[in-house]
Amino acid sequence: MPLRILIVEDEPLIALDLQAILEDAGHEVVGFATDLHRALEVASAYVNLDLALMDVDLAGGVDGVETARRLREEHDVAALFVSGRLTDEVRARSAGSRPVGFVGKPFTDGQILLALANLPERARS
Repeated sequence: MPLRILIVEDEPLIALDLQAILEDAGHEVVGFATDLHRALEVASAYVNLDLALMDVDLAGGVDGVETARRLREEHDVAALFVSGRLTDEVRARSAGSRPVGFVGKPFTDGQILLALANLPERARS
């Protein structure tokens, strides 16, 4: 089943790479965000958003861990972290947002697609 996905990433080339991977697999990228404010704005516009692909380091002073928590709390959007900074501390802090997975950077198309294939059923509805 195709997913409706928000990409939260402050590096444009990485965001475009993720978009290509997702759309080639049949998923819909509903928007991009580089910070908390834009992520919440896009989530408000798309009621049936399934997932946010979330970097840890974002623009605007609020990191991806807090952004994921707010997306989960305010819009019930699950987060799949795609980041080069997946330390034990980041993983522990992210527990409050109940992430559905983690993919390290640099990533391959296969790693992203495998993470999507392994999503809990709740993130697919």
